[in-house]
Amino acid sequence: MKIEFAHHPDAPAGSPPLAARAGDHVFVGGQLAAHPIQGIPSEAKLLPNYYWHGSSIHKQLTYIYSNLDNVLKGLGSSLGKCVKINSYHTDPSEVDMALRVRKEWFDIEGPPPSSLLIVPELPVHGASVSLDMTTLADDSELGRELVQIKSVQQIGQVAAIGWSVYSQAVRGGGFVFTRGTTPTGPRGPIDEIVPHPELRYRRNPIRFQTEYVLDYLKMLLDDAGCTLGDVVRAEIYLVDMSDFAVFDEVWSRYFPDDPPARIVIQSPLAVPHCVVEIELVAVDPAGPYKKEIISTCNAPTPLGSEPQAVRAGPFLFLSSQLASDYENGLAEEARIDPNFPFHANASKLQTLYILKNVRAICEAAGTSIGNLVKRRAIHTDLNDFPEAEVHWRNAIPNRVPPTTAFRTSGPLAVPGCTVMYDLTAAVED
Repeated sequence: MKIEFAHHPDAPAGSPPLAARAGDHVFVGGQLAAHPIQGIPSEAKLLPNYYWHGSSIHKQLTYIYSNLDNVLKGLGSSLGKCVKINSYHTDPSEVDMALRVRKEWFDIEGPPPSSLLIVPELPVHGASVSLDMTTLADDSELGRELVQIKSVQQIGQVAAIGWSVYSQAVRGGGFVFTRGTTPTGPRGPIDEIVPHPELRYRRNPIRFQTEYVLDYLKMLLDDAGCTLGDVVRAEIYLVDMSDFAVFDEVWSRYFPDDPPARIVIQSPLAVPHCVVEIELVAVDPAGPYKKEIISTCNAPTPLGSEPQAVRAGPFLFLSSQLASDYENGLAEEARIDPNFPFHANASKLQTLYILKNVRAICEAAGTSIGNLVKRRAIHTDLNDFPEAEVHWRNAIPNRVPPTTAFRTSGPLAVPGCTVMYDLTAAVED
């Protein structure tokens, strides 16, 4: 499959592209209100000495959406063809305005499904939002279509803001994309998750909320003509990584066979009392693609209910890529010798171990690491980001995919691991 990249004209050599088109899909990396050399431009900042005149988040998002509009046009797509948007914010007080700004760029009758997360740090100082998305080509044969919702309730943001700032699900390009889902109803958090002053131990929050969200998503997929068995990719955000074991127990009941590839990240959520948020991508049964589990003995097999990767038509969705062999925690070859702590770099060792595994998984699926079209780099310390990027550029020169990078609020799923990658690759014909 031909992959077309869009680069910022001033970006240094080797920098990730802004977006990549593979077939009918365009994958946009994390967009920041920043120039690649100069940092945040004046038009994305409030005027000096006018701190209370204007909105910083409005200026940043206007800068981002304006640039994106041009980037997508260059790749034969548009904001109106967006099927999924993820935004990562460092300041929760900006969430309301960030959602309201969408009305200026998206049709309020059918805005894209969305996940909105709170992260402690982005790679550009002063930037408070990073936005990535998936869109369809304007000439896609399998066009964008809003899923007509019958089984579930209206989203709470309608009551809070006055209109739908995102849709529950859309289909397009052979897939169905859902919103990031939490245990909320039309008026906010459902009553069952609001702490009772006396009965605070009446249920396990992560068990109850995971079951609630998966039941909700099951109904949402049913409206789209799908089942949980059609799900090829899942993105999970946990407020506390210590909830993972119970979460995984519930997950395995809902996905007993051929579970989807999944990414699990610790992050605060934008709605109080919620401890889990889940979004799904499923193959559209009415489309041409089938789900295929990918496995290779040349890469570690994850613990829990997830495969190494899932292939669906022209794309390969990889599960969380960590420097773990899933036997000893942090893999031996990714560890620093405690007797020589200054003779090796942890970021280098972990990145090289991950790259080796990604290469093996891609090859098992009939593609290559050079065909990656989407990457999220989740670090426990962004000081490690530049060194990790050196090894990505060495591994796939001029082919590093569009990238979203941020610091996670807590530990990764395996102690000692300091970076995790969320990856999607195009599959060669």
